[in-house]
Amino acid sequence: MKQILTLLLLVLSSAVAVASPSEIAEIARLRDVADSLHSVGRTDSAITVGEQAIALADKYGDPTQIVGTNASQGVFLRSSGRVDEALKKYEKALSIITSGQFRENPDQEAIEEIASLYINLSALNLDMQNKTEAGRNAVAAADWISKSNDAELKGTIYGVAGSVLTGCGDTDKALQYQNLAYQNSMESGSIDAAFRAAAYTMLLSDRTGNKSDAEMWRQKCVSLLPQISSVMSKLTYYQAECSICLKNNDDRGSITWFRKILESDGIDNLPFVKFDCYNNMHLAYSKLGDYRNAYGTLLQSNELRDSLWAQEKAESLRELTIKYETKEAQLALAQSEAKRSSTLMWLFIAIAILLVGAVIFIVYATRQKRMRLQREMKFARIRADIGRQLTQQYVEGLENERERMARELHDGVCNDLLAIRMNINSGKSADSTAAMIDSCRESVRRISHELMPPEFSYATLDEVVRFFISKQAAANEGKIEISYRSSATGRDWSSVPDATALEIYRIVQESTGNAVKHSAASRIDVSLTLSEDGLEAAISDNGTFNPSGKKGIGLESVRRRAGAINGSVSIGPGESGGTEVKLTVKF
Repeated sequence: MKQILTLLLLVLSSAVAVASPSEIAEIARLRDVADSLHSVGRTDSAITVGEQAIALADKYGDPTQIVGTNASQGVFLRSSGRVDEALKKYEKALSIITSGQFRENPDQEAIEEIASLYINLSALNLDMQNKTEAGRNAVAAADWISKSNDAELKGTIYGVAGSVLTGCGDTDKALQYQNLAYQNSMESGSIDAAFRAAAYTMLLSDRTGNKSDAEMWRQKCVSLLPQISSVMSKLTYYQAECSICLKNNDDRGSITWFRKILESDGIDNLPFVKFDCYNNMHLAYSKLGDYRNAYGTLLQSNELRDSLWAQEKAESLRELTIKYETKEAQLALAQSEAKRSSTLMWLFIAIAILLVGAVIFIVYATRQKRMRLQREMKFARIRADIGRQLTQQYVEGLENERERMARELHDGVCNDLLAIRMNINSGKSADSTAAMIDSCRESVRRISHELMPPEFSYATLDEVVRFFISKQAAANEGKIEISYRSSATGRDWSSVPDATALEIYRIVQESTGNAVKHSAASRIDVSLTLSEDGLEAAISDNGTFNPSGKKGIGLESVRRRAGAINGSVSIGPGESGGTEVKLTVKF
């Protein structure tokens, strides 16, 4: 029987194609290129080159190369937020390394590929807040890499394992792995890896209250920083400093470091990192009382959360975890069965593992749902607080403006009108009376220009118009589609003078209202463009343009307002056949 099994293994191994040294060298070259592109933030290019490496590995049929290329591609896809595609690559690699043939007497290359795959899975699980699986995979990666002779790779794997365990809360083991990472990296001359290990050791030392050790590791990071070119390595150090600031309640310091991260090259290709930044920045702004920036970063955090924490992605990750936990257990069980020859025992253990996996899945899903509800309730409270403050400011501004207008009309305009009547009754000259009328008219005109909406006291023209258009769109939902877009080049929206902003806002109001009421349009587009020369506004619809010679009150009001701010306005047919109002203002 033993001879038959040996013969079968020989036949199977001969059927598996093994890549030649030149073929392996080409695959290695492509992987090095992809890794270099990823390290400088060019993730899309890394994915393209990675697919070429996978195609060659599949063509030559070398299991070790297939595992390595798919594991690396999973990293690139995960970095760009394409989690579903990353899971497929990891699944392909796992299906190979969990086979008994692959794990039996693995060589150095196989050991390193297994360790790399487990460390990638640990990072992905940590991104998805699955800390139990993240820690388990990190320890598995460290155990496998301890068998390797490559000091540089050992430094890298130990470093990532330590950072994952830091996120999982296992500080002692994380410190152990980071020290191993630093030692191996310095031994191999890998400055980037040593820098990352020093950054994490600084973070862990501060977290355990050892401030002197933390400062020592910070000085090592500062001394190595000029030699670091990798964007990912710099981000590791920035994130460590952010974490220390947050722990020590240094909100301003944390915001400074978060901005460094968001200004880094290639950060748009790292959506999980951006989400973490925005998620923490809005809390820091809230503690400082800067509610406008708190609300803005909260909205950006919510947008990223909706795309990254989609339910189907979490489900896919859980399915992958359960599937290959079961497969590994079945492999161990099958090997045990070969020794004991007990089919019944194998069946009972497999069923037990499946039941345990189901229980773990239910507990995990329930916990994730509760955490998600808690986060959403917290976000809702912040939004409600900010909304109440803005509403209070609006009401106070409105009441103050009403009181001031009442005083202006009573003490100014009413007295002017009384003087004009007395002048007429006394029979004074028409020129004197006309001068008094002109003075009264100027007073009324000045007051009308001062009727500034209260929201202009704490919001820009762009924000006020955006709010107005959103209300119009909601009021006409299902009947007219109303959109708004804006852009600013060379200057900020706060640079628009208040008087100019008010007239532009009134022109947009009047033109949009005319389009809603009279154009019979199904779509209205509003745009504001701010440049160094001035501002351009456009309100267009796809309804019917009526070139009537009659001058309506609304259109005359638009022209007068444009003239009041030294602007020019044109009203004519648009590209889509309807009416288009264009306003140009220089300031």
